[in-house]
Amino acid sequence: MRVNYFHCLLILVLYAGCSGYALSEEPPSAEELNDRLLPYQELITEDFLYSHLSVIAHDSLKGRFTGMPGQKEAAKYLSDYYQELGLIPVGDDDSYYQFFNLDAERTDSLVYSMYQISGSDTLLANHSVASSDTDSDFLQVFGGSVPLKGDLVYAGFGVNDTERDVLHLNGLDIQDRWVVIFEDIPHIIDGDTLIDPSHDNNQRFMEIVSRGEANGVLVITDRTTEQFTDLQELNRHLISQPENMRLQYLGSAGTSRGFPRGYFEIHPELAVELLGLETTAELEELRSGLIDNIRDFRPQELSYILDYQPYHGTVEIETENVVAFFEGGDPELKDEVVVLTAHYDHIGISQPDETGDYINNGADDNGSGTVALMAVANALQAAAEEGVRTRRSILFLHVSAEEVGLLGSRYYSDHPIFPIENTVASYNADMIGRSTTNREEARDTDYIFIIGGEIISSQLDSLVHLANDQSVNLELDYTYNDLDDPNQFYRRSDHWNFGRLEVPFVFFFTGVHEDYHQPGDTVDKIDFPKLTQTSRLVYSSILQVANFDGRPEVDNEQFIEITRNQPR
Repeated sequence: MRVNYFHCLLILVLYAGCSGYALSEEPPSAEELNDRLLPYQELITEDFLYSHLSVIAHDSLKGRFTGMPGQKEAAKYLSDYYQELGLIPVGDDDSYYQFFNLDAERTDSLVYSMYQISGSDTLLANHSVASSDTDSDFLQVFGGSVPLKGDLVYAGFGVNDTERDVLHLNGLDIQDRWVVIFEDIPHIIDGDTLIDPSHDNNQRFMEIVSRGEANGVLVITDRTTEQFTDLQELNRHLISQPENMRLQYLGSAGTSRGFPRGYFEIHPELAVELLGLETTAELEELRSGLIDNIRDFRPQELSYILDYQPYHGTVEIETENVVAFFEGGDPELKDEVVVLTAHYDHIGISQPDETGDYINNGADDNGSGTVALMAVANALQAAAEEGVRTRRSILFLHVSAEEVGLLGSRYYSDHPIFPIENTVASYNADMIGRSTTNREEARDTDYIFIIGGEIISSQLDSLVHLANDQSVNLELDYTYNDLDDPNQFYRRSDHWNFGRLEVPFVFFFTGVHEDYHQPGDTVDKIDFPKLTQTSRLVYSSILQVANFDGRPEVDNEQFIEITRNQPR
């Protein structure tokens, strides 16, 4: 991990020699100590970050969903790393793990019964069950948390674009009905804009279910029968993935089973039957004709009823935070702790994207923050082995269950290993390896969003500025650093569970991009020069607060008022 020649380089910089802080007759000032420690940022390299991120975000970990085998493998990788590095295990039973239990819901089965209305008779036309052992002619994309029953209506592409006189939902009574639509919206065909490109699938779904509270949408997939069969196999894994997780000791108050209205793909052969066709080739002809006459189509009632019944069970999930401790060198200050957090979980597997990829690798979210912590620990430990330590101690806290509600950091803040009153500050690194889409397109990527800092503690903010000036000189962008920001980023990652207890924090963040929570968030898209710079900023910021003569104070009255109104 570290190269031996670096020792020789540091001899030129560490003018006090290897005696370091602990053996100095006169303790160095904060400035002197920072000067000695800062050169170790050179150990935070692109190669180091790449080597570990390639493991953390590998396909084999299946997206590191909380409680799943991939998350457990990531936890072991981190534990093994800190053990080899030599940091102190401060978790349960002298391990690197802080275990906690979650209650969750798991789908046992989804039962679909399709009935055809023939005169005065209602005949069972299709019955299928989706479970971890069986396949169905329906694939649950999202929603459908409650039983739903209703008639079917065919609504073409399910879009109203009044400017272009496309009115596929006009005059349609969809109260408690299922709306059957083709999957891909033909926005632009042969250079001609048929439907406004801003009408995406999410907007279409929300418009449909909000018009008279439809039961949901049945999507006529553009996949072949063979592709749909492959998707059925994936669905057997997805259906049993736990959801609606909550900390056991907080109970289930305020939880729900998710979105009630359903969004399902249906088997091509079933779509053929529902629309009164003979073959899937006719289904494609119907779609092509619909495009050719897109302004003439009006919705039609179908002679079918779908009765959908979900069956859920409750399960217990055990997961773990990974905790590693770097002890400070000042006899009076080492009991005070700076907490450095990054969540290492992600959202697991999902329905495939347009490339067929279904693994959400989470390289940026939050593999980037995870490996940044590993790199900071490596640099600090290298300095310690040369006899130079920070005054205060540092806790490396890799939390699980962030993606399901900040639950790992909530657990730690409710069950702190080190008292909250001894926690000087919280630094959080979450998504620090890429740039926002507009910044990327403008090639203006030498920035980082700072959230927290001055809206909580002016002293902590000044320390980040000093760290930046002495290390990487990134643009510190405060766009989202506003307690009234509609995105509410200041409370949307793990730092918040310290902030709610009035621990000052800084959230290092480079923004949301097009691959956020998508299978496209992969290692090859990480900007490693940028990740190196942002990781070095985290390191230098840690030095400033860990060696600071005083403790950064929470001094923003608006923030204090907000935290007083939050549940503890």
